[in-house]
Amino acid sequence: MEKNVPVIFLPYIEIADMIVETFGDRVEVVIHDLRQPSSSLIYIKGKVTRRPVGAPTTNIILKELRRHGNDVKNKYGFTSRTVDGQMLKSSILFIRDQEQQVIGYCGINFDMTALLQAQTVLYELTLSTGLPYIHESDMTEHYANNMEEVFEAMIKEVLHLFPMSVEQMKKEEKVEVIRELDERGIFLVQGASERIASLLNVSKQTVYNYLDVVRKQEKRLEDRKG
Repeated sequence: MEKNVPVIFLPYIEIADMIVETFGDRVEVVIHDLRQPSSSLIYIKGKVTRRPVGAPTTNIILKELRRHGNDVKNKYGFTSRTVDGQMLKSSILFIRDQEQQVIGYCGINFDMTALLQAQTVLYELTLSTGLPYIHESDMTEHYANNMEEVFEAMIKEVLHLFPMSVEQMKKEEKVEVIRELDERGIFLVQGASERIASLLNVSKQTVYNYLDVVRKQEKRLEDRKG
């Protein structure tokens, strides 16, 4: 496995092994090469998210990269919920090359699910009110095994925002679909335009035209703020 890891990522492997060996089965450490986001996972120690090497990056990372590009900041101690209900506490350290371009990241995922369930039980046993104690994060992170799962999750999430089917959408609604998908970083992934064109029943060039409209509107708003 390590033979296929680019040299710049090798120092993080020993760190990953050390962390998991120290803290046990509830922790995993991942190393991603973002130069290939659709198959970015190049090393994983632990089995919290049960992903194979070659799995894509997550929707949260794509969204952060779309928003901030190479200015993206490391994220420490944030919580998220997987699609199957696991509550995770995670940290992300972005890896940069000599030109300070983001090329990957090292991530730690700690499964808090059992601890939070125990905390809830203890809280309920010591109080008579029965009020909920755990306030779960509304940020669902998709730890997919392949890019198709990431696409499906993002598209389902976006289409849920609209009260009509794709067949009923006019140009205005389709532009908004493009806007929502762009904000989530979907266009950072190779092949996204073709998939979205098929989804919206438009040409690939139309997708690019809608995306151009969205980004020009975004730039005008930023210029006004500036």
